[in-house]
Amino acid sequence: MGILKTCTAYTISVGAAASLVLWPILGAQFAGSIGFAVGLVIIFFGVSLLIAELAGRYRSGWALPAFLFTYMLKIVGMGFLVLFSGLPDWVYRPAFMWGAIGALVLWQFGEIRAFSKARLPIFDDEEPTPPGSGEAQHGNPR
Repeated sequence: MGILKTCTAYTISVGAAASLVLWPILGAQFAGSIGFAVGLVIIFFGVSLLIAELAGRYRSGWALPAFLFTYMLKIVGMGFLVLFSGLPDWVYRPAFMWGAIGALVLWQFGEIRAFSKARLPIFDDEEPTPPGSGEAQHGNPR
């Protein structure tokens, strides 16, 4: 859940700042399009992190495969949504595109930063052998 909080904080803070700064300069349609794109990225990417979290709570070894599977689904799902269902008439498409790309980059930056600091049990390694009980003591000089 810390990963979700970090990613959401990065994406919302910069997306909201960009929308608020651009609103008086370029208008409400431009700022709203950026906000809409940021919101879609947060929804799609946040759901995938929640699914990975739930899978990891069920079985710890399922978190990473669930995350990778939902990563592919969210990219395809968001692409399908934009290409085939269309956007509302009020959305300014170039602003939406740049907002989505910016939000995606911020989200990925947040994920990389949060994953690098998280201590996730990804591999089910065996318990380390206590010192003095290794093979070197039994005459095998590896």
